[in-house]
Amino acid sequence: AAELLSEDKRGMLVIFLRNNNLQDIIETGTILNADLTASLLVTIFKFDTPLHDGATIVRNDKIISAGCFLPLSEQQDIKKSFGTRHRASLGITEQSDAVVLVVSEETGNISVAIKGEFKLRLSAEELERLLAQELND
Repeated sequence: AAELLSEDKRGMLVIFLRNNNLQDIIETGTILNADLTASLLVTIFKFDTPLHDGATIVRNDKIISAGCFLPLSEQQDIKKSFGTRHRASLGITEQSDAVVLVVSEETGNISVAIKGEFKLRLSAEELERLLAQELND
């Protein structure tokens, strides 16, 4: 899904929960409790639906909620080119142990935020390897 959206320069923000529950964030969106599939993620983010603006939250291979609002990072040294999606991904990883996948609407770059830091411009293979490593621990 990230690769397809990257090619089309469609923004994407997906939070993969680990130990932190983030129930307060989940409740800001639309509860889905749907199986995690690439086609559902593409449907959420490819088209300008109400769920497109905001984060999708995933726990244990289920899309729990979509269209969620996130706290923005308070870091002062964030690149000026990073928009709200990137600031939100850093913000939630500063406050939780979540792993956040971001696709930039402007550049199509795929990035992951972990512990308030980015892994930038990932290939599909690097993304898959990183997510497997971070989420299977």
